[in-house]
Amino acid sequence: MRVLLPVVAMIALAGTCGAAGAQAQCPELTRLRSEAVEASKPAARSLMAGRCETYVRASRAWNSVLDYAAEHQDVCNVSDRLLDDLDTYRREAATARSNVCAGRPVRPFPADIVLQ
Repeated sequence: MRVLLPVVAMIALAGTCGAAGAQAQCPELTRLRSEAVEASKPAARSLMAGRCETYVRASRAWNSVLDYAAEHQDVCNVSDRLLDDLDTYRREAATARSNVCAGRPVRPFPADIVLQ
């Protein structure tokens, strides 16, 4: 479920980043965000071939969103909180990418599930 968190959060982001004026001023940020959300959707499917490439694509997409938002923070009226949230999504995507590409599960299993 944690993989879906960025998708749900980015939907909420549309409201936070919210004013139509801000989106009209920054269509590139809106486009990049939409691409990151789309790139993250296939990553949520566990039985997909080429999973490493999918996670690499999602990680790069979130990195692009964060970079653009940070560079255009004043113009696009991006809050510090939103930048922190975007950085969290970028870090989560990078961690998932590293794990999947190394052949590990996306997230470690909780201690009560791991069999001894």
